[in-house]
Amino acid sequence: MMEQHEGGCLCGKVRFRASGKPRSVFHCHCFSCRRQTGGAVASFAAFPVAGHFAWTAEAPAIFRSTPGVTRRFCPHCGTPLSYEAEKYPDEIHLHIGVFDRPDVLIPEAHWHTEEKVAWFETRDDLPRHPGD
Repeated sequence: MMEQHEGGCLCGKVRFRASGKPRSVFHCHCFSCRRQTGGAVASFAAFPVAGHFAWTAEAPAIFRSTPGVTRRFCPHCGTPLSYEAEKYPDEIHLHIGVFDRPDVLIPEAHWHTEEKVAWFETRDDLPRHPGD
């Protein structure tokens, strides 16, 4: 049976299900992701959309943060849920913290490290990528 990953927002009104193994799991240090989450880093699991992803309760609200980028969040409690970009067609990046079982989604890399907060450092041995 295919892995099932479920999650949702803080108030529970927006829920989703992602099936299968994620394409990638990573930390993003870019300015936009940090600003959207209010954290020093944003962590994501990327899943294919077609046949592998669905919103299962109320639909999230949409914010188009930059050209070609859609971010989704709960319209009731404000929880940031996802990142989608035209440059990654048929893929949705879901914030790891909104999964019911985030411990099974283990990051494999750091991206946009040239934009990281100067005082934020991790002691892992994951690959670091300065940009895309």
